Amino acid sequence: MEDIVKLSLLYDFYGALLTEKQREYFELHYFNDLSLNEIAQHFNVTRQGVFDIIHRSLEFLKQCEEKLGLVERYLKQKKVLERIKSQLEEIRPYINSEGSGILERAIRDLEKLVKEGWE
Repeated sequence: MEDIVKLSLLYDFYGALLTEKQREYFELHYFNDLSLNEIAQHFNVTRQGVFDIIHRSLEFLKQCEEKLGLVERYLKQKKVLERIKSQLEEIRPYINSEGSGILERAIRDLEKLVKEGWE
């Protein structure tokens, strides 16, 4: 179905817009790998009810992305940052000792942005 990384990003960006029940079912199914039956038994509801909530939640997250495009923008920016980091690493041999500290700090800052996002 959906790539778990893409689902995680959709949830990270838009999950706060879901109801508490939607978030709980979504997390249990996609992130804790519980089956629909297991979730239904835990909450004493029908499997179909769990399916409907998870399905509607996923569709809502996709609609948010279609309208706002935050995940796509984030992935594009991440790719650009990775390319800039690579280019900086390529010029490393041409930098004198004075400039190497600045270059290393810039590369570390880019690595942090790529790994941790814009926090």
